[in-house]
Amino acid sequence: MVWHEELFVGKSVNPRRKKRMIRKINKRSIWNRAYLITLPANTDNLLDIIDAKVVRRRGYPDQNLYIIGLAGSYEEAVTLAAEILYSYYLACGDFRLQECVQYSRERFK
Repeated sequence: MVWHEELFVGKSVNPRRKKRMIRKINKRSIWNRAYLITLPANTDNLLDIIDAKVVRRRGYPDQNLYIIGLAGSYEEAVTLAAEILYSYYLACGDFRLQECVQYSRERFK
């Protein structure tokens, strides 16, 4: 799992809880009420919203998971995904998020 440097975080996730959530998700510990917004696994989607409970399963492939958002509920994850799409659309002028994220990573290094 790779976490985006400028992680988008929902309003229900306070900074102290955010660090704890990331640590527990990385260790595949139990964490309820957390949703990850990731770059899509296929080219048909713009973003994927994944329940953190799914990620903690042993067989879940995590090597290609690039997490750009973290939310406390599904509704908040949908809203946050829309905000992410809108902000990257304004920055890049396109909905090809993988290219925009790569561009922003290179630009801010």
